[in-house]
Formats: sequence, C-alpha cells, structure tokens
Amino acid sequence: MTLGSAKLLFLPLLWLVACQPARVPAPSPGPASPATTGAPATPPAATPAPGGAAAPTPKSGSAKAPREDASPGPEAKIGVLAPFSGPYAGHGRAYLDGVNLAVEAAQTAGGKAVAVVPADDKALPEGALIAVRRLDEAEKVNCIVGGFVGGPTWVAALECNWRGVPFLANVAHEPELGSIGPWIFHEGAPPARTAQAAAELATFELRLFRAALLFPQEGEGRLQASEFSARIAALGGRIVASEAFAPGTTDFTAPVRRLAGANPDVLYLPIDTETMRLVLPALVVEGLEARLIGVAAWNSSRFLSQCGGDLEGALVPDTELGGEDRAALGRFESAYRARHGEAPSRFAAAGYIAGQRVLEAMAARGSERAALQAELAARTAARRAQTTAPRFLVVKQGALKSFPTP
Repeated sequence: MTLGSAKLLFLPLLWLVACQPARVPAPSPGPASPATTGAPATPPAATPAPGGAAAPTPKSGSAKAPREDASPGPEAKIGVLAPFSGPYAGHGRAYLDGVNLAVEAAQTAGGKAVAVVPADDKALPEGALIAVRRLDEAEKVNCIVGGFVGGPTWVAALECNWRGVPFLANVAHEPELGSIGPWIFHEGAPPARTAQAAAELATFELRLFRAALLFPQEGEGRLQASEFSARIAALGGRIVASEAFAPGTTDFTAPVRRLAGANPDVLYLPIDTETMRLVLPALVVEGLEARLIGVAAWNSSRFLSQCGGDLEGALVPDTELGGEDRAALGRFESAYRARHGEAPSRFAAAGYIAGQRVLEAMAARGSERAALQAELAARTAARRAQTTAPRFLVVKQGALKSFPTP
C-alpha cells in the first residue's frame, strides 16, 4: 500500500469520527470573528472563541440599531481557513493579508463587494472541522481558500466536499487532495516532482554529476531528498555526500564541513527559509563552492532580500505561475510594500493568488456555489493542461531572474 493510498483510507475515518456528535466547548465571551471587506488584513489581537466557533451575540443594548441608510451587505463572502493562533499564526495572517489585497484590487477596479471571513483552524484537524462548519452554517461563505498543514487540510477538504462548499487549497503540499471530490481544488507542484526536476536540471542542463545533500531527518524535506537522490542515480550521477539533521539543529558547521570535504558539483538543500538562515553562515565559512539548488519556499522576496547576497547563483523553483499571474504578483508586491514597508512572504503571495483565482471565477460565472465550483473546475483543468515540469530561476543581486540553461 502506498503512502498516498494509506492516507486516503485513514483520513476519511478520521473525518467520520470527528463528525460524530460531540460536545463542542461553549464559546467564551469575546469579540466576533473578524470579517473584512478589503480592510487591513490582521486578525484582532483578542483570542478567538474556542474551536473557532462564532462569538456570542452581544447582549441587548450593547450594540446600536442599524441605520436605515446603512450600505448594503457584501454580494459574496470568501472564507479564509488558516492558523491564526499557535506557531503558524504569522503565516496565517500573511495569507489573509494577501487575500484582502486581492479583494481591494478587484473592488478598486469596479468588482463586486466581497467580504473576507477568517477562520482559525489552529493547525489542528478538529480545529479545521469546526472552522469549516462555522464558515458554512453561520457565515454562509460562497467558497473557502487556505489550508496550511496536511492533516487539517485533508479534514477540511473532506468536510467541504460533503457540504458542497468550493475549497481552494494552495499552500499545503498535498498533491492527492484534489482527488477527494469535485468541490476540492489544489494548486502547486508536488514536492516530489520538483525534487526530480532539480536532479534533471543538474544532470541534463548543467552536466553536474557529483551531488551532495543537506536535509532534515523528518518531514517533506526528507521526501524531497530521497526523490532527488533516486533521480540523480537514474540519470547517471552520484551522491558523494549526504547529511541529515535533527529537528532543532542550530549549528551546521560540522555537517557542512563534511559536505565540503566531498567536493560536490551541486548541493541540494530541501530546507525551509528559517533553517536556511542558520545554514548559510556555515556555507560561507566553509567556502563550499558547489552550485546550490533550493526549494519553492526560497521563492520569497522577504527571504531573498535578507539572504540573497549569500545565495548568489543559487537555483530556485519557479512558482509555476503564468505571465498574467506574474504581472499580478508584481502589482501585489508593490501594494504590499507600500502598506507594510517590506517585501511580502510567500504565504502572502499565495493568499493573493487564491483570492484572485476566486474573484476571477466569480466575475466569470457568479458567486453561487455550484456556478463557482464549475468555473473553478474549468480553470483548474486548463492550468493543469498547460503545466510542464517546474522551471527554475537564478538568484542575482538578491532577486530571482530568468535562468537561461545552456
């Protein structure tokens, strides 16, 4: 049984168990869940009600009666499923920033009034289940975007598909997610294929056959290292050194020294940006001269602005976006810098792209769920038909540029 098929068997069971009648913690008094319409996209500092449930209705007399001349409500709602508490809260807020900026840009251009409704999944399966139920039953959103961590994203997708709520997930690397059902849409190159493409780039294009790897002992990076190694061997190359590091490692001097001693032509680094900030000093000190190949997480303006000087010449997978998307992201980055005074993270960019995808589908066929599902399905199929093997960009002067292969 493959890992993918095992996941497909296990996760529906998890979902069914989660769907059994259970006592959901009663919401504690607090502010209502935030809903914005193109407003600055930072959830309030107050802690949301437990389980992501909607906050209680204010007591009688605590709120003013609506004015008769109040502006009409939004024509549609987009739910944002992301972690807004816990260790991934910063990523969730960045993603929400991106969605809100997409909505603002569309409304400035004359688009329909759309509300953005955040829901905290707490990066937990049960949190995702409760959040999806609230977005559907209480908020009555037209669709949901987001999904960060594998397990919670699968649970959310199962629930959305059962409820008939379009769900676009473009952060979690779960290539089989779209197989759940017709209401689920997943974007992004599978990490395994990107790792294989890195090996093909090294051998076919650059004619570099002595490869080395530095990768984490656990998680996605280990999978990518395995795929890269297997593809290098299949193409006639050789792994001359391989170093795995434990979670929480902060000093990479010794493993990098051993890698440098093997004198590789190319060094594959399936490592997240936070860890790479710790690895780079060791690479500089040890003077390792191999060509560096990174992962999609490095395709971040913020990361490159901080570390690009030490990554000069490194190769990074493109985000798989077409020309129109790249132009839109250019406009988004300018707007984000103007508002926040810094480059956007890849999570903010992912939020912007997700928001843009949904808004374009709404403009084409309307915001009713069935119509939106049909339009998203057609657009997703068209993009997949145009997708080829991931292309790579090169780091030059702290930015990513086109990489002309020989």
